[in-house]
Amino acid sequence: MVKGIHVLGDATLPAAAMPKSGQMANSQAKICAAALIALLRQRAPASSFVLTNTGYSFVSDQEAIHFSSTHRYDARRRTMVAETSVVSPARSELEAKNGWNWARSIWADTLG
Repeated sequence: MVKGIHVLGDATLPAAAMPKSGQMANSQAKICAAALIALLRQRAPASSFVLTNTGYSFVSDQEAIHFSSTHRYDARRRTMVAETSVVSPARSELEAKNGWNWARSIWADTLG
């Protein structure tokens, strides 16, 4: 909204149906960094991109469920639009294993 000012993460109001999650903040940061690099190189930033979100909730010490969604930037409306949303059909130990793998991956990517 203001040339040269870039705001992301919890400092912004998320688009409708966009979850406020660590993975979304991680994805937003990457898109913002890419836009800043493009601007510094005097190029136009990408005008189309997709954010993905995944998260796991442990419902017991051995079982979890997951949710995921995708969100695409709509340049005409100047906002993100939810495209897909999935919730696991049942809790399971496999979901818990996948949840721990996802957690280690996002922690490594976010925290280095």
